[in-house]
Amino acid sequence: MISFLPLVQLIDSAFPTGAFSHSFGLETFLQEGRVQNAGELKEWLESYITGSLAPMEGAVVFWAYRYAEKVISTHPESELARENLKLLDRRITLSKPARESREGEIKIGKRFLHIVQELYPESGLEQYASWIRSEECYGSNAIVHGWICAYLKQTPQAAVLTHLYAGVNSLVQNALRAMAIGQTEGQKVLNGLLQLIGREAERLALNPPAPENLYSNTLAQEIGAMRHEILYSRLFMS
Repeated sequence: MISFLPLVQLIDSAFPTGAFSHSFGLETFLQEGRVQNAGELKEWLESYITGSLAPMEGAVVFWAYRYAEKVISTHPESELARENLKLLDRRITLSKPARESREGEIKIGKRFLHIVQELYPESGLEQYASWIRSEECYGSNAIVHGWICAYLKQTPQAAVLTHLYAGVNSLVQNALRAMAIGQTEGQKVLNGLLQLIGREAERLALNPPAPENLYSNTLAQEIGAMRHEILYSRLFMS
């Protein structure tokens, strides 16, 4: 149990990654009246989890974990793993069609990377930071999470599970600031999604899609994320 505590710290909603500034298109649905209550928020998040968060970011966490294991342990295939990590970074970043979401993920990824490096300077993440500085990579929160979970010797499933939970929890907390639901209702929404998060994490750990097969099928949410920048007033950056 104690070995899990470092991971708990990293997914705490108070961890300063800047995620509180991003709704990734949810604000568009709130302002247009398409998400008006806790039930509709839960439905939106269910679609987000199964259609985008899990098959995209969850899969990236899994593969980042596997590749980082080889880099950290100086495996004979460590050089290939480094190249695969660079490709994974570009794939997850460029697969986001909405500019604000893409830029938001990069900002969160770089901030997360900086803080995790401060906490775990021996994790090897300086390599990833150097790839970003040399513009070989953009910076991905999911890759940092997978890498540090490998370093902390968590399981791949725990890595995916905690990343999915952190992403959903962040959006629930942001929704509380933007719509007329209370803290208790927000926690009920989050609690109602825990089984789905667990199932998606287990599925990904047992049968992950190949890195070249990452996908998102949340077209309406992607369009909402694109349209966010033209809203009359905005609380969030994305």
